Amino acid sequence: MLSKRASDFADDSTVKASPTSPRANGLKKRAHHPRTGHIATTHLTTGLKKHFDDAQFADLVVRCRDDEYHVHRVIMCSHSQWFAKVCAKAALETGLQTIDLSADDPDAVDAMLQYCYQLDYADKFLGLSSAGYVIYTLSPHIDIYLLATRYSIPGLQQLAVEKFEARAAVLSRVEVNKEKFFQAIRVIYASTRSTGDDELKMAAVKLCADHSEQYILQGGKTAARVFKLMDEIPAFRMDFIKELASRLK
Repeated sequence: MLSKRASDFADDSTVKASPTSPRANGLKKRAHHPRTGHIATTHLTTGLKKHFDDAQFADLVVRCRDDEYHVHRVIMCSHSQWFAKVCAKAALETGLQTIDLSADDPDAVDAMLQYCYQLDYADKFLGLSSAGYVIYTLSPHIDIYLLATRYSIPGLQQLAVEKFEARAAVLSRVEVNKEKFFQAIRVIYASTRSTGDDELKMAAVKLCADHSEQYILQGGKTAARVFKLMDEIPAFRMDFIKELASRLK
């Protein structure tokens, strides 16, 4: 776990906020020579991870209930418009700035910070049984997606959708796990915005459409669950029918 507790770091008094900027000091802007490819990305994320594990150069504290993370404004602001706005307002403050996210889910915040430093987050929501890996729930990926939406981190939004799709594709095919998939749809439609272009909603709807013949035409409990879901959530019913109709064109 990459959570940072207060005891993991040196005294905040050892970190000084600088009131000056390179522009104010008359420094020239450095030339940017981008490197592309997997190797370059790996080196970059490896280097950033070292800084995530070490608070020596941190200039920002993110607190979430019992967890405390010493991070870097330039990294957080490069990923998040929300962090950029908050840090810009506090740019003239002295000392180490603290942002309290205790209203958010601690696991989702931890995943967000992992992403900012590694462009990925650990999937801690899998269990191991005699039959192999077991997906306990899809809710954490939904929480991470919603958190990324709230703090304007598009890359994390996309990653959460991809991880949700990969896990949901497994659940949607296995009879004993289908209820977890349908429950995830309920959570998505209860939590996300009412716009029709929400990526997470569309991912769930497309997975339902992929298995529509199996779900509906074969009857049984699964068909009953789908019809119940359509009755419970009119917005899902509309999206589901639109998706099916688009495939008939």
